[in-house]
Amino acid sequence: MIQYSVYYKAPHRHFLSFEAKFQVEGRERLRLQLPAWRPGRYELGNFSKNIRGWKAQDENGKVLNFQKVNKDLWEVHCNKSKLVVIQYEYYAAELNAGSTYLDLDLLYINPVNCFFYDEERIDSAFEIAFALPDSYRIACGLPAVSKFVLRAENFDQLADCPLIASATYRQLTYEVAETKFHICIQGEVTLNESRLIEEFSKFTSLHYEIFGSAPFKEYHFLFHFLPYFVRHGVEHNNSTVIAMGPAADFINEPQFLDLLGISCHELFHAWNIKSIRPIEMMPYDFTKENYSKLGYVAEGVTTYYGDYLLWRSGAFNDENWYEVLTETIQTHMDNYGRFNHSVADSSFDTWLDGYGPGIPWRKVSIYNEGCLLAMICDLQIRKSTGGKASLDTVMKRLFDDFGKTGKGYSEKDYRRLVDESAGTPLNNIFDHLVNGVADYYPYLENALALAGLRIEVTPSLKFSEAYLGIECDENASKATIQKVVPDSPADMAGLWVGDEVIAVNEIGIYKNFQNLMRMQSGAAKLSVMRKAKLKEIELKWTDQVWMKKYNVLPMSEITDDQKKFLNNWMTR
Repeated sequence: MIQYSVYYKAPHRHFLSFEAKFQVEGRERLRLQLPAWRPGRYELGNFSKNIRGWKAQDENGKVLNFQKVNKDLWEVHCNKSKLVVIQYEYYAAELNAGSTYLDLDLLYINPVNCFFYDEERIDSAFEIAFALPDSYRIACGLPAVSKFVLRAENFDQLADCPLIASATYRQLTYEVAETKFHICIQGEVTLNESRLIEEFSKFTSLHYEIFGSAPFKEYHFLFHFLPYFVRHGVEHNNSTVIAMGPAADFINEPQFLDLLGISCHELFHAWNIKSIRPIEMMPYDFTKENYSKLGYVAEGVTTYYGDYLLWRSGAFNDENWYEVLTETIQTHMDNYGRFNHSVADSSFDTWLDGYGPGIPWRKVSIYNEGCLLAMICDLQIRKSTGGKASLDTVMKRLFDDFGKTGKGYSEKDYRRLVDESAGTPLNNIFDHLVNGVADYYPYLENALALAGLRIEVTPSLKFSEAYLGIECDENASKATIQKVVPDSPADMAGLWVGDEVIAVNEIGIYKNFQNLMRMQSGAAKLSVMRKAKLKEIELKWTDQVWMKKYNVLPMSEITDDQKKFLNNWMTR
């Protein structure tokens, strides 16, 4: 067993101290690995940048030589010792759902950030003792040996069990299918707790309706409610950490519904990615990238169900659900990377350029496009089977065939289960949308029409977006270009991301860029600052619309078949 001690002296400095003891009798070298990434975020984390003061000694306190083999692998020369004791500090100054954080009132640890494992004995058990104020309590999915001592069966379990330690968190509990669900609320927030438990119980019950059983014995929602804006959740085997803010806003209905949405999303992950896992991540390799093209399943399907189950449970009304679909479609249509990089390739490349938009027109989002694909597949399966099967059927089979057996699934496996559930091959979806860059819009129109829904298309409200093809960040004296539509008038004129428009026809901008452009008759001279140089750019345009607004609405008249289909989608 690996014994860890965790303590701190000056929490305002954010340095967290660790001491770990590894049994090494008979070994010449001990290689200690810090994970290079964390599950739930498929990009390298470089956590070792937060470590200082790393040292090693034997059981008698004699200093042992060590060297770093790479950025997050240390090698200790054991020198015939029975025990290697390492000590180090971790800088814990960032608070989000995937980080580690320490201050005067809170200790939050995501163990995958800051705990080492023995490269040769990753299955060794861990016992972790925390030196904490007596008033503190620990909320965590790990079993407790005593008040401040936790135990993990192996590193995988340890890495996947974050904890909150404080004297101020509140604990709520509810039960579904004889399983206890704990809600830890850290931070100053006003919530309708009875409604929270009611809504959580409803969407949790739907998870059991889909999958039949759970891959955990109990489950923990760990919430950080913060006074500033943040929206971030990370999934784990029997818990999730969710950071949201501003905390004061959760008395409002939109923010409360958003809280339900992210919570339902993260709970769904306990099945989809923590249990049902791509073959490339079975098991996790913490030392390097775990490339997979299945992010559109792991994140996209989960994104779809995170909101869809709230509509199915009654937490969302029809208008709420249509707003979600509207936002997702709008985001897709505004991303011109959809012409260049498939969602499968974009999944593979999260390890390359992370979760930001990247360079212009390069890629799409495994969350957004994956969500649309999940909806298209769901509705197509329902159509093909007369409502007898759905994407629920696919997910249940994935859980039974792969999640419960500990096997990873491949793209071929997922595609086969979708086709079998539909009773017909859905080749167009996989060949053209998943692995290609075909236009999603006709598929979306046809899928939504099955349920009596239409997509209303109108010009963007801002003149520069609709007719020039540029999205701007406007302040008092300039309009900074954030996005350019391919082949639009702005693109053809040579405008580009980062350009700062400061005048139109020699009239300086002052909170009036849109109005100045509307005054022109199809042509204007823009004064543009580009990398500290002034440029004069001639811009011409017509009445062609380049950026549009998309809105999902009910059709004015729907058939009985469409009503039946919509009801099937909404209720099962």
